[in-house]
Order: sequence, then C-alpha cells, then structure tokens
Amino acid sequence: MLKFKIKKVKRGVAVALIAVTLTTFFPFDVVHATQSTQSTINDLQKKKSDAESELNELDSELVSMLAKVDELESSIADTQAEIEENKQNLADAEAAVQTQYDAMKVRISYMYENGQKSILEIFMESGSISDFLNRVEYASSVYEYDRNLLENYQATQSEVQALQTALENDMASLKSQQSEYQAQTTSLNTLISQKSAEVADFDTKLAAAKEKAAQEAEAARQAAAVAQANAAAQRNAAQSSSNNSANTSSGNNSGSTTSGTTETVSANPSGSVSGSAVVSYAMQFVGNPYVWGGTSLTNGCDCSGFVQAVYQHFGYLNGGRQTSGSLCSVGSAVSYDNIQPGDIVCYAGHVAIYAGGGVIVEAQSTKAGITCNRSVTCKPIVAIRRL
Repeated sequence: MLKFKIKKVKRGVAVALIAVTLTTFFPFDVVHATQSTQSTINDLQKKKSDAESELNELDSELVSMLAKVDELESSIADTQAEIEENKQNLADAEAAVQTQYDAMKVRISYMYENGQKSILEIFMESGSISDFLNRVEYASSVYEYDRNLLENYQATQSEVQALQTALENDMASLKSQQSEYQAQTTSLNTLISQKSAEVADFDTKLAAAKEKAAQEAEAARQAAAVAQANAAAQRNAAQSSSNNSANTSSGNNSGSTTSGTTETVSANPSGSVSGSAVVSYAMQFVGNPYVWGGTSLTNGCDCSGFVQAVYQHFGYLNGGRQTSGSLCSVGSAVSYDNIQPGDIVCYAGHVAIYAGGGVIVEAQSTKAGITCNRSVTCKPIVAIRRL
C-alpha cells in the first residue's frame, strides 16, 4: 500500500509539472497582443473608410464647383463679346449723331444766317405763289427732318450708353463671382489634398498594423508549438518516471537483482538520455538562423548540422559530418506508430527531431531559421531512427 501511494505521489508531481510547463509556455500575452493589434486594425479601417467617404464628398463638391466655374467663364466670355460689340455700336451712333448734327448745323446756319434774303430770292425766282409756298414748305420739311433724325440718333446713343453701363455692371458682378468660385475651388483642392494625405497615412498605419499582426500570429503559432512539444516531452518524462518506479517496486517485491526488461533505446557511451531531454535542449535554439553547411546551434546550422549538434551534446554522433542521407541509417528503425519525442525523422533531402504533439523541431530554411511549428507529416517520411 505504501509503494502504491508513493507511485501516486510521483504521478501527481509529474502532472503538476506538466501544468506548470503549459502555463509557462502558453502564449497568453501574445494572443492578447494579437487581439489588441486586430482592434487597432479595425479602428484604422473604420477611420480610413470615414476619410474616404469625406474625400468622395469633397470630390463631388469640386466637380460641381468646376462645372459652375466653366459656366461662369462662358458667361464672362459672352458678356465680354457683347461689351466689345456694344462699344462699336456706341462709336457708330456717336459718329452718326455727329455727322447729322454737322449737316443740320450747316443747313440751319445757311437758312437763318441769310434770313429774308433767301426767302426773297425764293419768291423772286418762283413762277407763282404756289411755287413759292412749295419752296418754303420744302425748306421747313428739311429742317424738321434734320431735327427728327438728330433726335433719333441721340436717343439711340443714350440707349447704347445705358446698355454699355449695364454690361459693364454685369461684367463686374461676374468677375466678383469668379473670384469667389476660385477661392472655393482652391479651398476644396486644399481639403482634398489634406484628406488624401490622411487616407494615405491610414494606409501606411494599416500596413504596419497588419505586418505586426502577422508577426504576432506567427509568434503565437510558434509559442503554441513549443508549449505543445514541451508538454508532450513532460508527459513522456512523467510516464517514463512512473514506469521506472513501478519496475523498481516490482523488482524489490520479488527480490530480483535485475529489472527483468530489455530497453529498446541504444545505450549512451556516457550514460542514458531521454528523448524529452533531447527535445528540451533542442527547443532552446528555436529562432536561431539557418546556415547552409553550418553546425553551430547559435550562429547557424543546416538541418543535418542541427540534428548532429543536438545529439553531440548528449554524446551521440561524434564521428564525421552527418548528412540527411547518412542519418537515415543511424541507431535503430522505428515505425511511425511507435514514434517518440527525440526520434530522428528523415525526409528526402531533409532531417528533423520529433518534438512530440505531432510537430518537429528543425533547422527549416534560410528564411524561417530553426523552428518548431511544422507537422511531422509535412513531407513524406523516409525513415524514423532512434539512438
């Protein structure tokens, strides 16, 4: 009974250790940061949408204003043409008035300066009284005609002058309106430039926020993979400790000096090492760079250099430089159904260490570096080896 209680205590410690590991490595802060960044993205998108709506309204106002400016400029051109035409009409009217006045003045001067003599001459030259009266009436008609014509010319001149004044007033009003439209157009263009810059600024901030969100999501994914792998390693270590305790208890009860079991993992020249220890050690270097032909876990290594360097820490693979091909034949073969953390997983041209939880820890690529986020079945498996 006492031995059974000891076994339960050890299992309880193992479970507690796993719980602590999950709490330590699960990326709550990263998840919260990602949610905060997404909230920032949503806020920026709303502000950008509002700014774009305002920009569209300003564009519509500008189009309407430009149409008014075009119409006003057309009116100004028409009014200017009327003014020029009226100036010519006024000049013609003034010339006609002056011409008629000069002719009338000559005739009046002749008639009134010569006075009775002209009438006497008319009378003496007349053949009869009827002829005399006709000549006098003719002179009066000429005078009356000249007077009426002059008055008509003067009236036309006054009308043309009044029209000229009205046209000039219209032109002044149009010019004033044109100045107002130009000021409004300038103001609208300024607002549009400012709003366009505001939209562009939102685009820049959105791009930065989305990049940050992508980085945080990748960090969360990698942290979750690390937590999952560590949890799997801890579970395996706890199970191994529990099994060892059970075997020890059984051996003590029977009085035997041997464990009575045969280990399937090769012995380490300097002592045994568990797969969970291999995984825990390998996890320390996640995020470090990938370097072709490299063997440094800190400064850079490739896939085979990573596996060899990790196992060399525990006294394995101390011979010559290993490759992904040569690692296919080290240790003993393991089936996929029996894969355990620490096993070497070989692919065509690539090699990794199984981290548990269905993922591998590996020197993935020059772009990704050392990672622990890909599935063990991300590629067709060529071999699984256990040292």
